[in-house]
Amino acid sequence: MKVLKAENNFGHTVQEIPLADIMLNETENVYEYKSAIFRRQFVIGCSIASNGLKNPIIVLADGEKFRFVCSGARITYAILNGYTHIDAIVLNDESEVRPLQIEQAKTEINYIPAEYIHNWWEEETANLDETLESNTTP
Repeated sequence: MKVLKAENNFGHTVQEIPLADIMLNETENVYEYKSAIFRRQFVIGCSIASNGLKNPIIVLADGEKFRFVCSGARITYAILNGYTHIDAIVLNDESEVRPLQIEQAKTEINYIPAEYIHNWWEEETANLDETLESNTTP
């Protein structure tokens, strides 16, 4: 067993999970997915090779397996480098995924070059702040 260990946990319990148990759909696991490796994924892989895995992947519990929701570059790195297991935050509720994705995305500047960071979360968090503010204003 070869485990890709993560440094951070974002206040969640991290579990070692088998890559073969991360499902893309009801019949295919992540090993069966063939795709191109884009430059950003390559840069993330180089960062993992140099600095280790900073953030665990995020999956949803799905019976005895786990449902893939994000973290594709980290999973690709693990598979291409012979890992059998990877540290993951296993969530039970889909509503927990996006806030954790945002929390992880905000840390990217610490381990990948700025030109590969897409601050997609800035608009979402601004909209959320605006919504929260309007809901608390009498």
